[in-house]
Amino acid sequence: MSATLTVPERTPERRGRVAVVVVAVASVAIVFFAVPRYLVGMEPNIDIRENVAIHLPFLIAHATAGGIALLVGPFQFFGSIRRRHPKVHRVLGRVYLLGGILPGALAGIVVAVLTTAGPIALVSFVFLDVFWLYTAVRAYRAVRARDFAAHERWMLRSMAATFAAVMLRVYLGLFIVVQLPLLDGFYGGDFEALFSTAYTASIVGSIVLNLVFIEIYLRRKENRRISAGAA
Repeated sequence: MSATLTVPERTPERRGRVAVVVVAVASVAIVFFAVPRYLVGMEPNIDIRENVAIHLPFLIAHATAGGIALLVGPFQFFGSIRRRHPKVHRVLGRVYLLGGILPGALAGIVVAVLTTAGPIALVSFVFLDVFWLYTAVRAYRAVRARDFAAHERWMLRSMAATFAAVMLRVYLGLFIVVQLPLLDGFYGGDFEALFSTAYTASIVGSIVLNLVFIEIYLRRKENRRISAGAA
């Protein structure tokens, strides 16, 4: 008689918990890597319009508020916090919406309009900031109406927009590495041109892929719910 070793299948709930932990770790890492330089007077990673006095202050405000959203956002999706500490969950939600998204999106629109990265970056960043603000409003209205299912959906969309800040940096490194063989031939040794292409592609990719991913996730989750109800 032989024993068979069985590996338990990962349930959607378990995969969801793992995903939340990964998002939380990545978000916190990016905050501690990228935000402090704006707070201690270090040179920003992006070009500043020296002739526009408000560009740097608004960039600092956007980076700080975005950092707050990244630090707080993932922990709203920890089921243990929602179930065992609902007051903490509500406080985190208020900090995320009022301390992160609201000032971050409004300052971000100004920063987007002043970007030196070109029209594609400008349009993409404005879209992201408007979408960021819109999802926050919809999430707030849903929870006020006690429609918690809709609240969760809109908060997931909001977090997907927030997490674009993380994925932008991931894609930027990837797109730079992928293009390096083209540096001498296609770009004529001009690394700044290569970087510009990679940066623009990273902006678009981080926004589009994050939003597409979350919509696919929400659709599959709804289909599972319908299937479970019909069973």
